[in-house]
Amino acid sequence: MVIDYSQTINRFPELDAYHLPKIDQQVHELAKCKLFSTLDLKSAYYQIPLDPKKRVYTAFEANGKLYQYRRLSFVINGVSAFQRIIDGIISQSGLQPTYAYIDNITIGGTSKADHDQNLKRFLHAASQLNLTFNKEICRGSATSIFSGTGFTRLG
Repeated sequence: MVIDYSQTINRFPELDAYHLPKIDQQVHELAKCKLFSTLDLKSAYYQIPLDPKKRVYTAFEANGKLYQYRRLSFVINGVSAFQRIIDGIISQSGLQPTYAYIDNITIGGTSKADHDQNLKRFLHAASQLNLTFNKEICRGSATSIFSGTGFTRLG
């Protein structure tokens, strides 16, 4: 579904300048690890509840009825808001080495025990928020990470 917010919400918001992570820094840190798990959040943005007070700003009309989003969507600040939330989960839970790039989470470990403990801690934090994953895309306990064009050994 596509909604044109160009004449409404996208014209007036205070822009959220929260940055996306620098991939080179994440790779540098992950290079210290020996095992990796990569997780992909299912319908990522739509898993995050939208503040009821902000729902009115997402209103749209379809077939003569008015609707509002209940979940975070791809409105102008959606990417920044989502990245901030995922980074907050990682930071508040003290999850290291765990890195997020929007809906892709990479968890590393210097040994199998270290990796498994990091993964267990992240999955526990995610379950507290009822986050779900694309299980067919997720990979666990790998010695390399898929780069999109092949497998790249990081550690």
